[in-house]
Amino acid sequence: MSKDTVRAQLIETRNNLPAKTREQLSNSITNHLLKVLPSQAINIGSYMAVGSEVDLKSLHTNLLNSKHRLYIPRILSKTTMEMAALDHEEQLTDGRFGIQTSTQTETIEFGALEWLIMPCSGFDQRGYRLGMGGGFYDRALEHCKQKAPLRIGVAFTSQQAVFEPDPWDQPFDWIVTEAGFIRR
Repeated sequence: MSKDTVRAQLIETRNNLPAKTREQLSNSITNHLLKVLPSQAINIGSYMAVGSEVDLKSLHTNLLNSKHRLYIPRILSKTTMEMAALDHEEQLTDGRFGIQTSTQTETIEFGALEWLIMPCSGFDQRGYRLGMGGGFYDRALEHCKQKAPLRIGVAFTSQQAVFEPDPWDQPFDWIVTEAGFIRR
């Protein structure tokens, strides 16, 4: 089965989860992440949920009220993105493809992040990510050292699948679902 077919099936499954269920599962994922958040301040890259993706809004609120520094994607073109600082929710604005981003001019190199939390359409037991097909994260991480940043995938357990990764696919270091850590 092609990755496009698997992706479409997984997105349909995720879309079919009731909104209230997705909210509860997203909060469980946030709680798992908060439990392992380092005590020292770190630079954390995250994302703004689109559609039925895991919504980390409560994690972001926590981070914005802490000593940690939060960065979110800003899409620059059909193939590139950067990570822009977010200091408070009032800095959010609609960006390309309807994805919220920050109005801040401060950015950070991907390799300077300690954590990078990424959404996915699916994941496999080996830790590979099935994204939306644009390759933004794979391209952004291809020149980074291993675990610099720590690549953290968040997904619902129903998003686990079997697929063959491409040679350029960047695997997750950790995968966090509502059930806890699948890979850590």
